Amino acid sequence: MSGSAQCPHVDFQFDVKVARFEDDTIKQADITGKCMNCDKPLVFFCDLPMGVSWTHPTLSIDAQELRLPVLVLGDEVDEKKKRPSFSVREIR
Repeated sequence: MSGSAQCPHVDFQFDVKVARFEDDTIKQADITGKCMNCDKPLVFFCDLPMGVSWTHPTLSIDAQELRLPVLVLGDEVDEKKKRPSFSVREIR
């Protein structure tokens, strides 16, 4: 592809990594994506908080990673368990 040609961004690759604690039923699926032709990363265009949470979806600060808490069907959640989390607030 020449420097002046613009990529049509029609083929994508997504990667999913799963973060987990050994003694917890909740896992976190971290999803990233990129254009297969030009290698540019995808940005998740949604109104989600930035940070990490084990109770709701979040985004990385650069919006290139979507973080989703997941649970195996039938597993129970220990609501009293302490789980690390953080959020970043944008100030305008």
